Amino acid sequence: TWNPVTGCSKVSAGCANCYAERMAKRLKAMGMEKYRNGFKLTLHRHLLSRPLEWANRRMIFVASMSDLFHEDVPVDFIQSAFQTMVTAQQHIFQILTKRSERLARLAEDLPWPENVWAGVTVEDKHNVHRIEDLAQVPAHLRFVSCEPLIGPLPELPLGSIGWVIVGGESGPAARPMREEWVDSIHRQC
Repeated sequence: TWNPVTGCSKVSAGCANCYAERMAKRLKAMGMEKYRNGFKLTLHRHLLSRPLEWANRRMIFVASMSDLFHEDVPVDFIQSAFQTMVTAQQHIFQILTKRSERLARLAEDLPWPENVWAGVTVEDKHNVHRIEDLAQVPAHLRFVSCEPLIGPLPELPLGSIGWVIVGGESGPAARPMREEWVDSIHRQC
């Protein structure tokens, strides 16, 4: 993982039991400086170049403890993160967002080399529109994360999608995931 930004705010039902929020609270309690603000959105400009220090090829989840396309992340910060990803061609970067509208709006002003993959979270039928936003992004690989899957997704527009991730919710108060929801997504893929 690479977290040049930490913290977030809830935008949809999938955020209700956010694993990153729980982890950030724990890391703050442990005295981790990076999480001194808990789950309040925090930019870590000093970490923007961190992947350039990693020589061996890695698959990197970008902002696993936040959302790079959060409305409070400045465009120049996002552009700096993308410049690092362009420079670090030896790595594959996976960017996942629930803020698909902002992703689509900024996509044409960002570089999209083959090593930068773009994805959206679609946890229930109310968020299928995120896939349509993602389809506008010129990423080499577009992916959908149906995690936490909290409702059926019977008609997904997967024509431009190269990878689908499905998973249930974990932790306290986890909502159940039904086997038939997973089977339906599998058939659609």
